Amino acid sequence: MRAFVLLAVAASSALMTNPVQAAPEPLKLAPTSKWHVDYADERCRLAREFGEGTSKTTLFLDKYGPGESFRMVVAGGPVKTDVAQADLAVRFGPTEQAQPLFFLNGNLGESSALVFGGEIRIAGPNPSEAAAIKAKRHGDPWIELAPIAPERYSAVRYLEFGKPLRKAVQLETGSLKSAFAALDKCVDDLVASWGVDIEKHKTLSRNATPTDNPGKWVVSSDYPIKMLQAGQPAFVDFRLSVGADGKPSGCKIQATTRPKEFDDAVCQSLMRRASFLPALDASGQPIASWWRSRVRFQLPG
Repeated sequence: MRAFVLLAVAASSALMTNPVQAAPEPLKLAPTSKWHVDYADERCRLAREFGEGTSKTTLFLDKYGPGESFRMVVAGGPVKTDVAQADLAVRFGPTEQAQPLFFLNGNLGESSALVFGGEIRIAGPNPSEAAAIKAKRHGDPWIELAPIAPERYSAVRYLEFGKPLRKAVQLETGSLKSAFAALDKCVDDLVASWGVDIEKHKTLSRNATPTDNPGKWVVSSDYPIKMLQAGQPAFVDFRLSVGADGKPSGCKIQATTRPKEFDDAVCQSLMRRASFLPALDASGQPIASWWRSRVRFQLPG
């Protein structure tokens, strides 16, 4: 069985027309808890509950390192769907545009959950960035997205999940400015535990940079045979410690959705195949650093 491993109209007019039905109002869920920041060994989590009873929904936003990107899981009855995996319209409204984000359908305890596969920002790429991403070929440099201005976090009032859900769900988050500031404070403390020079990392002239296509570091033949036979997909978030010589010196699993066989396969492959140009401090001297990403084990569908 072959598997895949992936390293995240014209309008017409007529004399008579049928009336266009307005989209139904989304299910709006008010917060029923405060934002909570959870400090873990390899991640920082921002969590909040919305709605009550059968409408109770929990939002988790996770960061595994510095930057504007985060991982997202939303769990509860209102987001239950029969769709196993697909793109879902997600919007940090009212000012940001909806983004199509890939999810896997799962469970969190006894609750239905949507586990989003890639790193997310509150805003998707702008048109020029989207065009550059579309034109990107394997091995091309990563596309750097423009920073998100702080006032855009302040402007957020809700987080909406749309199609393919039968009924859109709006979590009334309010401004995200203070919540994300608390999350980033947790991330600063997290990075300090990695044994790198935090002050020098604030003024790097170059991050640790792959010397070849990271998509070749974990390949289809690395898919754990038992998991392949069982038809199990997986997401595995990892962090590589990268020495001043550009060689990976350690591998840590930061999050995983499936059994340990996937974790072992990822780290063994990365330690064998990954290579980097080392990070450089402000004066151009190589220093120890890190590199993070996610592996998605996916069966053909």
